[in-house]
Order: sequence, then C-alpha cells, then structure tokens
Amino acid sequence: MNYTDVINTLKKATLFDLYRLSVAIRHEMENPARIQQVRQSFKIGDHITYFDELSNSLQSASVIQKNPKYAVVQNSQDQKIWRIPYYLLNLAHMKVDINAYHREPLTKNHLKVGDCVGFNKDGEEIVGIIIRLNYKTVTLMTKDHHRWRVSYPVLFRVIDADIIKAFDPKQLAQWIAEEKDSARE
Repeated sequence: MNYTDVINTLKKATLFDLYRLSVAIRHEMENPARIQQVRQSFKIGDHITYFDELSNSLQSASVIQKNPKYAVVQNSQDQKIWRIPYYLLNLAHMKVDINAYHREPLTKNHLKVGDCVGFNKDGEEIVGIIIRLNYKTVTLMTKDHHRWRVSYPVLFRVIDADIIKAFDPKQLAQWIAEEKDSARE
C-alpha cells in the first residue's frame, strides 16, 4: 500500500469522513479472525518490526510472549519490554514512510525521530536532529546541545552526512530515550 497516496486522498476528506473511516478501521484492527491470522504467522523468539507512533518509525524487537490480544516484545535498541497490540506488527515488511511531494510543507506524517531537519531563524539556518514529534511542533537538538521546538511548516529536510556525523550517536540516543520516556509518562 502506498501510504503517501492514501494520506493525500484523506486530505480531501471531511472530519466526519475521517471519523467514520477511523471507526471502520478500528473494527478491522480488532477483528478476531485477523488477529488470529497474525498470531499464527510468527512464533516466540522471532525477530519482528513494529510501528512506534511516538517516533513515527519502525522499531526492531524480539517476541517474548503471545497473548490473545497483545504480543510482548523486547525492543532491540533499548532492551525495554513492551506489550503491543498485534496490529502494530509489520510482518509483511511494508515500507512505512510517507513522503512529501516537492515543495509540500512537511507534517508529522513525513518525519520521524532521528531525522535531520533545519529551519531559518532571523536569516540564520539552524540544523538539528528530531528527538520528539509533538502535536504541532517537533523538538530538535542542535549539535551545540540547544533544544528547539519548531512548527512543522517551517522545517526543511537536511541531507548532509557531515552535519549528521557531528552528533555523538550515544548522546543522541540518550536525548531520544529521555524524550520518549517523558512522552510515555
């Protein structure tokens, strides 16, 4: 499924249309036959990926336990144990990124934690790594450890390996973990 095309189609829908679709989708996500089909397609100990809403990205994990409505997994990156509904599992290895068309403003759907973005502040270009996706803004950290909250429409993607290399991966992982923990509290 091309999620970019689906999102662009949904932009034309009314709020009521979106609500009605969300109800129908929720019913399908809770369908016992679908859940059973997913449960039978993997076993305890398998390495899987699941979609994390907070980071807007796939996470890698190992299955520890299978319950009637949830899988218990251990995240490969932070080793934390999570109980997640089966509909979060990406067993078909689908591409989950939603891309912005050229010159289209970025939204929460287009970005994920760890992306490198920039914005202009009084003529100065500020570049950082996203450590949290908020409702109306992103929280990003610059290489000089300055934290910014910036609205989505003013952001632009930065594809510069030298800028990304300037960040200490361990420090970046710590910032992201701290933001994730505070968001889940």
